[in-house]
Amino acid sequence: MLVKSNPLIMAVLASFFFAFSTFISKLLGQGLVGEPMHPFQIAHARFTFGLVGASLLLFYWNKNFSRPNLKLHLLRCFLGWLGVSILFTGVIYIPAADAVALSFMNPIFAMIFAIYILNEKVDSFLWIAVGCSFIGALILIRPEGNQFNFVAFLCLIGAAAFGLEIVITKLISTTENIVQILFINNFIGAGLATIPLYYFAKSPTTLQLFFFATVGFTMVIGQALFLTAIRSSQASVVTPYIYSTIIFIVLLDWIILQINPGMWSIVGASFIICAGVYIAFKTDQKAKELV
Repeated sequence: MLVKSNPLIMAVLASFFFAFSTFISKLLGQGLVGEPMHPFQIAHARFTFGLVGASLLLFYWNKNFSRPNLKLHLLRCFLGWLGVSILFTGVIYIPAADAVALSFMNPIFAMIFAIYILNEKVDSFLWIAVGCSFIGALILIRPEGNQFNFVAFLCLIGAAAFGLEIVITKLISTTENIVQILFINNFIGAGLATIPLYYFAKSPTTLQLFFFATVGFTMVIGQALFLTAIRSSQASVVTPYIYSTIIFIVLLDWIILQINPGMWSIVGASFIICAGVYIAFKTDQKAKELV
């Protein structure tokens, strides 16, 4: 089966769908396909149409539900909604490559949170990688003129939310299957994302509604492919390919909008990618030693 025999292809495809979903959210937020849509409304579409996709996955796999930990699910969904809303805000107001690269700080934050929540041990070399990733983040957050880049800093907070979400997912996945987690995540996320719509919702055109659906479906497809790839291979092998999301978002910007990444964007993203890949490799290596 393709999924089992080619987890790296699944990882690259997941990266493309992540990038494509993010790029479509940028088009919606910047008003390139009609009136500009608020990031909260785009996030709502991501979870609502994602719920439809997750429901189809649930029907296809016919997985039985185990008893969910609703408290952890609520916290995880809130963090996911916060991170997604910030990411969609970021790609609207700063270069998409910078916003996505900063969001990929999430493994760094996940490692830090895991020290306190999961009591995991971290060696000195991993802390060096953490330092390198924050250097990359500082490069991306660099002040423009005399002004602090608040949106880029906000993306760093979003990465921290994603990082804590990863740790909680690790806790949940010990007792619940992937399809169940995806379904509950999108179900609760759709409810949370509905609340801000009272203040920010606009009536979308037919084209925008299609783009909203695309954001949700492509994100869920990416999640399913990524989780499948992780289960079919070693994390240290799969994770580097997930960073191709940054490459795909740069290509989409360049091909469709004729936007080229600046030198500092490339340098900052390189620091974060190298640190993230190293941490994934060391974490997987440590897991093998414990088996």
